[in-house]
Amino acid sequence: MASTRDSHSFACDECRLRKSRCSKEKPTCLQCRQLNKECKYSPKVSRSPLTRQHLTYVEDRLHSFETALGRLFPGGDLDATLRSLLFSQEAPPQAPSSKSSSRHSTPAKAEADRSEPAPEALPQQADGFDWAEKELTLGDLTDGMAALSIKPEGAGYFGASSSVVPLRALFDHGFDLNMPVRSARSGGVPLKAQLLESAPSGLIEQAFIDAFFLNYHTSYPFVHEPSFRAQFNEPSLRPHGTAWQILLNTILALGAWSIGDDSSDLDITFYQEARGYLQQASVFETGNLTLVQALLLLSNYAQKRNKPNTGWNYLGLAVRMAMSLGLHKEFHGWKISLLQREIRRRLWWGVFIFDSGAAKTFGRPILLPDDSVMDAKQVLNINDEALTSTTTTLPSESPGPTIYSGLIAQTRFHLLTNSVYQRLISSPSITPEETLNLQKPMEEWYNGLPSYIQHPQQPLSMLPSQLDPDSLALVRNRLLWRNWNLTILIYRPILLRWAARHWAPHGGGGVPEGGESEDPGETECRMRCLQTAQLTISSIAEYMDNYVCTRLGAWYMLYFLFQAGLIPIVFLMTDPSNPSAATWLQDIETTKALLTHPSLGTNRFATRCYEVVNRLLGSPGLPPELGGVNGGVGVGVSVGPHPPSQQQQQQPHQPHQQQHIPPPQQQGYMPFPEQLFSDPTFGGSLFAMEQPMPSSTGMDFSEWVNFPGAE
Repeated sequence: MASTRDSHSFACDECRLRKSRCSKEKPTCLQCRQLNKECKYSPKVSRSPLTRQHLTYVEDRLHSFETALGRLFPGGDLDATLRSLLFSQEAPPQAPSSKSSSRHSTPAKAEADRSEPAPEALPQQADGFDWAEKELTLGDLTDGMAALSIKPEGAGYFGASSSVVPLRALFDHGFDLNMPVRSARSGGVPLKAQLLESAPSGLIEQAFIDAFFLNYHTSYPFVHEPSFRAQFNEPSLRPHGTAWQILLNTILALGAWSIGDDSSDLDITFYQEARGYLQQASVFETGNLTLVQALLLLSNYAQKRNKPNTGWNYLGLAVRMAMSLGLHKEFHGWKISLLQREIRRRLWWGVFIFDSGAAKTFGRPILLPDDSVMDAKQVLNINDEALTSTTTTLPSESPGPTIYSGLIAQTRFHLLTNSVYQRLISSPSITPEETLNLQKPMEEWYNGLPSYIQHPQQPLSMLPSQLDPDSLALVRNRLLWRNWNLTILIYRPILLRWAARHWAPHGGGGVPEGGESEDPGETECRMRCLQTAQLTISSIAEYMDNYVCTRLGAWYMLYFLFQAGLIPIVFLMTDPSNPSAATWLQDIETTKALLTHPSLGTNRFATRCYEVVNRLLGSPGLPPELGGVNGGVGVGVSVGPHPPSQQQQQQPHQPHQQQHIPPPQQQGYMPFPEQLFSDPTFGGSLFAMEQPMPSSTGMDFSEWVNFPGAE
C-alpha cells in the first residue's frame, strides 16, 4: 500500500511519547510498524495567544455571559447561582472559600437539602392527571384558583409553586383535611326564557351589559365600550358574525355573574349559549380580534365558575390566536387608525397579564414569547372619550387614574417578575441568598408606580379628598395583593422545608441535624414570608372596612386572603410553643373574621376556606390554649369542621393591631412593607376621579338573578 509523508506534519503520538524520530508516514510510520504499535496523529493543540487583544476579547465575552445570566436570574448573587447550577445532589459543592460572595456559611447538610426539588403531588395511576370539567359544579375541595385541589386525581397538574402547595404539605404530614362532600348543582334549568317573557325585549341583555362594564370592565378593559355598545344597538355594525355572538354572550355571562351570588345560575345560561356558538364557529380554523376578546373573557369566566383547566385551555387558544394576528407586534408602517392600533395593544397586554397570572396561580410554565420578541407598545393612560374612531392626533396621557391604569401597572408587574417566577419553578431549588435577592424586581415595580396606585403615606382622616371609587380601590389593592402574593410564593418553599423538618418523626424541632443552628438566611426568608402574609391580611381587613366588596372583589380578596392566612397557620402548626404563637393566632382570627364577613353572603369558597382553617386548628398537635383538640377553645378558636354560627356572621369585623417586631433593614428587602407595618393607619385611598363613576345602586338585579337553585 502506498504511503505518504508530509515533512511539515507533526510526529505521531507514539513517537512523541517515546521522544523518537518519526518518519511521519501515513497511515503508519516506520517506527510504529516495527514496534507493531497503533499509529495516531493527533491534531495540533491550539493554545490561547498571550496578547492584550485576546485578553480583551475574553473579558468582553465573560461580561456578555454574566449579563445574560443576570437577566435569566434577576436580582440573584451570580456566584450563588453558578454554584446551584453547576452542583447537584449527586456532586455537592465544596465548602465556600473565604473569597466567596455568600453572606452566610452554610452547613453541607443544609446545602444538600436546599438542592432537592420541591415535592410534587402525584396521582396513583398513569392517567391520574386527566381532568373533565364539563359541568359547572362545586365539588369536594375544588375551586377556580386551585387553592383547595389537594389531591391531583382528576384535577390536572398544579405545580410545586401553585396555591395549593401549603395544604398539600400539611396533608402529606398527617394533618386532617378530610372535608365532607357537598352536593353540587349542575346543568340547571335555563332561566333566560322565563326572564324574556317577563321583561321587555332587550332590557335584560342591556342590564347585564351595564353590569359588565360597571363591575368587570373597570378592572379588565379589553373591549372598547363605545364600539361594543354601538354594535349591540346596530346589528349592521357587528363584525365577524358568529364570533361577535360569542363575545356578546360571554359579556352577558360575566355581567350576570358579577351581580349574582353562588345561588344564582343565570350566567350559566349565557355561557352555554357562548359555548354553542363556539362549536359553530370552528374556532380552530378561524382567527380574528373579536374571537380573541371572547376567548380571553371566557377563560376568566370559566375559572371563576370553578373550571380552572377549561379556562386554561381557552386562554391558551387566545394566546396562540393573538400571536397569529400579530398582536404582539407594533407594525409602525401599518396604515390603521389610532383607535384600532390602541385596541390591538389593549388586547395583547390583556392576553399577556392573564396568561402570566394563570401560570403563577397554577404552578405551570409561562409560554409567552420573550420580551425581545414583543415590541407592542404599552397601553395609553387615557379616557375613552380622548380616543375615538375619528381621532387623527395621538392624545396626551392623563396624569391621574383611568380605567387603563391598572392594566398598565399589571403589565409592567409581569414583565418584571415573569423571569423571577420562571427561576422559582426551575431546578435546582434556589438558595436563601438567591431568594432574598429575587425581590428586587418587585421593588423596582413598586417604585415605578404612579402615586395614585401606591399606598398613601397619610392616614385616611388626613387625606384631603374622599375615598377612592370602589372600582379604583379594587384595582389598586388587587395589584398590591398580587405583588405580596408573589413575595410569599418566593419565600414559601424555604418556610415549608423548615416546617417539614419539624414535622418529620425525628426532625429535631425544625433544627438541622447535628445540633447546628438554622442558616440565618433561611430564618430571614421565613420571617419575611410571615411579615408579608400579615401585611396582606391587614390590607384586606382595611379594604373590607372601607369599600363595597363586589363579587369580583370578593373573588380576589378570598384567594389572596386564604394564601396569606395559611402562613401563620403553618407557623402555628410547626412551633406552637413559640412566644409569638399568640400573634400568629391573632392573624388567623382576623382571617376567620374576614372569611365570615357579612358582605360575602353565601360565598361557598369562603365557607370552605373557613372549614379548612377550623379543621387545621383542631389538630392534635396544638396545645389546648391554642385550640388543640381535647383542650377546649383558646382565643375564640372554633374547633372542628363546622360552619360559622349565625351570631358570628352578624358581627362586623373589627381590625386589630398586629404585634410586630420589625427585622433589621437589609439590602434587597422591599422598603414599603415595613413602613406600612409600623403605620397604625395602614390603608387609604387614591385621588378623586375627574369623572364620577356610575353608582352601583342604580339598578336592582336581585329579582332577576337570585333564583332558588334547580333541584
